[in-house]
Parts: sequence; C-alpha cells; structure tokens
Amino acid sequence: MATELNCDNQEFTTNNHQRNHNTQNQDGKKSVVIYKLEEAPPILYTIGLGLQHYLIMLGSTISLPIVLTAPICIALFNHVWQYYFFTNCANNSTLYWLPIVQGGSFAFIAPTIAIMSLDKWKNTCHINPLPWGNLTTAQQMNQTEMWQSRMREIQGAIIISSIFQVVIGFSGLIGLCLRFIGPITIASTIALIGLSLVSAATFYSSSHWGMALLTMFFIILFSQLLERYPTPVPTYHRGQGCRTSKIHFFRLYPVLFGIVMAWVISAIITAAGGFPSNPASPAYFARTDARISVLQNSPWFRFPYPFQWGIPTVSIGGVFGMLAGVLASMIESIGDYYACARLAGAKPPPRHAINRGIGMEGIGCVLAGMIGSGSGTTSYSQNVGAIGITR
Repeated sequence: MATELNCDNQEFTTNNHQRNHNTQNQDGKKSVVIYKLEEAPPILYTIGLGLQHYLIMLGSTISLPIVLTAPICIALFNHVWQYYFFTNCANNSTLYWLPIVQGGSFAFIAPTIAIMSLDKWKNTCHINPLPWGNLTTAQQMNQTEMWQSRMREIQGAIIISSIFQVVIGFSGLIGLCLRFIGPITIASTIALIGLSLVSAATFYSSSHWGMALLTMFFIILFSQLLERYPTPVPTYHRGQGCRTSKIHFFRLYPVLFGIVMAWVISAIITAAGGFPSNPASPAYFARTDARISVLQNSPWFRFPYPFQWGIPTVSIGGVFGMLAGVLASMIESIGDYYACARLAGAKPPPRHAINRGIGMEGIGCVLAGMIGSGSGTTSYSQNVGAIGITR
C-alpha cells in the first residue's frame, strides 16, 4: 500500500527499511517487511490497519450466520436472526504472538447440515412466513423453540468435540502429527471446506441469479483487474502541505466494494420498481428494503451470554459429526500459522507454540459453543493474506 508519510513517519519507516536491508545482507534473504512483530507502527497506521483487518473479516462474519439460518430453521432476517448475528459477531478475537485473527469457521457448516439431516430433525422445520409482529404469542413461542432446540443440539456437539481439540493441543499430540500434515493436506482440507458451501451459495443465489452474478462480476473486476491501479487520494501533511497519495483500494477491499456496488444498483432497481413487491416471489429478496424489518424490530444493543438459548443437549451422532469440523479447522489453522509467520518475517513457529495455539483455539471453540454462536472458531486465512499485501 503506497502512501505519503509525514516527516516523522518517513524517518521511522526509512530506519526500518535500512534495518531490514541490513538483515538481508546478514542473512542473505530478501525481506520486504517494514514493521516486524516486535515493532509498532505509528498510531494512525495502527488504527487504519486494524480497521482494514476488521473489514476483511466482516464478509465471513456476516455470511456465516446467513448460511446457517436454513439448517437451524431460523427465518432469514427475522429479528431472532439478528440476535444470532450479533452472537456470531462476538465470536471474534485476535490470538497468539502472531497477528492472526480468530472468527467463526466455515468448517463447522457441513457437520451442522449433516446433524440437522438426522431423523431426529428431518421434516420438523416449519417456518411461518408471516412477519414476526403478526404472529400470536403461541406461534412466536413455537417458532422460537423450533430453532433454539436445534441450536442447543449444535451447542452441545461443539462443546464436547472442542474438548478433544483442547486435549490434543495441550497434550502435544498435534506437534507429533506435524510430520503428516504438509502443504497438500492443508490445501486439500481448505478446498473441501469451500466445496462444501457450494450448495448453500447456490441456494441463496437462486433468489435472483442476475444480482448474484453481478456481485461476482464486480468482485472479480476489482480483485483481478483494477487491483493493479492505485487510487490517488489528496492528503495533508504538516510541513509539506497538500499532496497526493496513491492507495490500492481495490486490492484491499475488492469484496466490500463489490457488495456495495451491487447494493447500489439493487437500490436503484428497487426504487424504479424493477423488482416484485410480493414477498412470495423469490426475486423479492433482491430488493434492498426486503429486510428492513430487521432494523425496525431489533434492539439497539444486545450482549450475548453463555447458554442464552438454554442448556445444550448432547448426542453421540452430533459429537462425532462435529469432530470432522474440528479436525478441518485445526489443519487449516496450522497452515495459517506457518503462512502468517513467513509473511510477517518471523521464524516458523515451533511445535510447542503450535500446540498452545491449537489448545487455545479449542478453548475458544468451547466458549463459542457455550455462547451459542452455532460455529467454532478458527484462524482467518483472508486476514493472513492481507498481511502479504500491506506488510
């Protein structure tokens, strides 16, 4: 990310470059890291880079509860969906000595769908299409218990299966298995996680394929073509006056810009009456005001707490099914540890650090299960990739 720095920052960055250049001469290796792990950038840079990581992880944080609403039997964008959304947003943190962000994992989606396909839950989801405010008290209680019973089942499976991750991490077993976990294993696992979401992506895109393909077009345009062109931005620096900085906005925020552009076009079509106003029509959900009731019926503030959906239930089938998500999440995180260390200019993490990292992730998954986020936690690969762009 190319920016014009003020005099103090220029001197600080120049010193960092000189120090890194000396490191290159001593080690014989090429390094392009400006700020190493033990160094702190200026406060304004820290705030900007922190906001950038938040925006990068925002897509996964938002999309995860949307994907899980159908198997858990929550009416999409009902007011209870926003309760669940804020619970999932609370399920994020940063962890370890490496700059790794933790958040809800898509590796738990396939096990969740499999658990909800068991005979116990099959053909028991009957969502009332009426707005929440038009339902009677008995109907509201029935709809609430319908999804909360499913959530308690997922909670119990996540908590028990995550204890396995805690044990395998702090006992050191994961370190002994590193010889069998190579790049092919990690890449295959991450690819299978993505492929397992094809059905969910197809389901939600089918409401209006035109808007879905338009969003994909903008994301591909920004991330593959326009990302090489920096955007000139006027800035002011003390002692230097007004200057022009060049920032690779399209490289940093291709997904965010793609969604915003598609939303603006959808808002224009909605205002022009191009989308149907009948909620029974699938294309109705392409309207920008189709989910306005979420803002109208939801409280401004809500703080999630453990066991807010009730006492979790445990079944053997659910626990063993969720173990698949735990194992996939562990393998993905191990790959993120090595990638993050390499991009940050640090040494590869030793076995004991990986053991502690996996163990702490297990504790995070247990806490996520107790809160009822519907998913465990893992390291976010997209934030690791952002380090390679902005380092």
